[in-house]
Amino acid sequence: MVMQKAFIGQKIIFLECIDSTNNYTAKVFKSGAIDSGTVILTDIQTNGRGQREKEWHSDAFANLLASIAADLNQWKIRDIISLNHIVALALHQFLSKYTPNVKIKWPNDIMINGKKVAGILIETQMTSSQRKSVIGFGVNINQTSFDAIRATSLCLETSKNYQPKSLIFEVIDALNFFINEYQTKGEKYLYDLYNNQLWMRDKEHIFVINGIEKKGSIISTSTEGYLLVNLQGEQRKFANGEVSY
Repeated sequence: MVMQKAFIGQKIIFLECIDSTNNYTAKVFKSGAIDSGTVILTDIQTNGRGQREKEWHSDAFANLLASIAADLNQWKIRDIISLNHIVALALHQFLSKYTPNVKIKWPNDIMINGKKVAGILIETQMTSSQRKSVIGFGVNINQTSFDAIRATSLCLETSKNYQPKSLIFEVIDALNFFINEYQTKGEKYLYDLYNNQLWMRDKEHIFVINGIEKKGSIISTSTEGYLLVNLQGEQRKFANGEVSY
């Protein structure tokens, strides 16, 4: 049996309250105060962020909120799309241990039974020699009330309560597993796994493009990270922010 390399989780720093785990991690990672693979975990996030500067609201002490320092050169990960596949697949695997019908919603959400349970925010600092990222994610664990209509939690889906902080070890194991899978089996292998778990793939759905609703179905994502959609017989590709569904 080949021993897997542990890229993440050698050090876990717990902060009871922080404005944003991503902001804090980026700052201390840039300063050299933490190493790649360090996990920053909090119970309370006062100014959480999602994709495209959207706010991420989370009840105090109810959810799993974390960021991870990632050196892509050290981990030999070629691009951010592959890193996104690794994180999405890890969260998918972690949640699938507790409940069925878990899917990945392009580009950065995890769904259970058609409702959002987790979000991913990867932010990258690139220089000519360095490729450092901060992997941020929030997973709704015990929260039962949401402003958004299409949201859920592990508690709502399983009718059980959990200890959110203790679940970080399962997520770390899943992340390390998929980084090892990437290094041993390659990008294409993870790309195919990611596409196989796409929410609403090959199913008719309403897509909103420039404020106009159109019926279509998701074909897959491209290797460059675009969403490929069949809109009334025409294949279109969309970047993040160009379509909602």
